[in-house]
Amino acid sequence: MPNRKTHTAVGAATGAAFAFYRAKDQTPNNLLTEALGGLLGGCLGGRLPDILEPAVSSWHRDTAHSLAVGGAIISTRNRLSELETGCRENAERCRAIRMVRQGNGFVPAPRGSLSEFLSEMQELLWRLLAGFLNGLAAGYLSHLALDAASPRSIPLLTSRS
Repeated sequence: MPNRKTHTAVGAATGAAFAFYRAKDQTPNNLLTEALGGLLGGCLGGRLPDILEPAVSSWHRDTAHSLAVGGAIISTRNRLSELETGCRENAERCRAIRMVRQGNGFVPAPRGSLSEFLSEMQELLWRLLAGFLNGLAAGYLSHLALDAASPRSIPLLTSRS
């Protein structure tokens, strides 16, 4: 039966891989940032069902471990995509704040100001969040998949149904 260490490792790998896939059209730096966010989200998502329903026995699986919750997560993929897009748009706004017009295009503003540093940190956090959200969903689903493959499996709705 999968334990906390297994759920964390598989969640992290699944979260990072899914976030990496979702960011495949981003620049290399942004892709890696989102993959890191996915790794962090996957760690949490891989453990979240047991945080919500602590594993005090092998019969601990209830609603948070159900196929219904897994289906609900999958059904929110359009909303997840909208949130991801919103995070990326906010990151681009932060980046644009640091650009100045020069000739026919824009170049980075002179470095060194506090506002420029804060804008960079905001951009980084928005990009991490885009990956984190994807990783959280993938990590949660990885937990359900691991538990479903165990001898006790997971319930359809709840263990009481």
